[in-house]
Amino acid sequence: MVLPKYGKALYSLGEEAFLQTGRKAIQMRTVLLPVDGSKHAFAAALYLIEFAKLHGSIEVHVVHVEPAPIAWQTQGMAEADIQRHLAARADIVVKPVQKLLSEAGISHETYVRQGETAEVIVALADELSCDSIVMGTRGMGGLAALALGSVTRKVLHLSTKPVVCIKAEDD
Repeated sequence: MVLPKYGKALYSLGEEAFLQTGRKAIQMRTVLLPVDGSKHAFAAALYLIEFAKLHGSIEVHVVHVEPAPIAWQTQGMAEADIQRHLAARADIVVKPVQKLLSEAGISHETYVRQGETAEVIVALADELSCDSIVMGTRGMGGLAALALGSVTRKVLHLSTKPVVCIKAEDD
């Protein structure tokens, strides 16, 4: 598979257009794309566009996960105001990816959730019957990732679905 020029793919399971699980090949046709506003998440969206050009149409489910608000940060705010603020932050993150996918003619739905990011990503992939997850990663080394925690590492640990990790090229 030819990798796009904007980043490199780090596969958790195989390096073929159809990801190998050891038992059967899984087609990448319904994909969950977590986004957080980073260049790595944007590179993952670009990767999916290139993948669709090479291998045919795909359906993309874009998700942005906001952490649940902490009480001291929202003290004195009405619940409706808190939700509006979180929705506005999420909108800033998802709009560029929505625009990119729309311009490429890729079918997509967008979801905004609250909670622990990795757990929400894996649960939503299951709920939507996605056959894979494609997500950006900063690609930190083992010790740094263990010390700081890594959403990608947690998703890889929790998911039973293939996870394709995309690192932006200039890292």
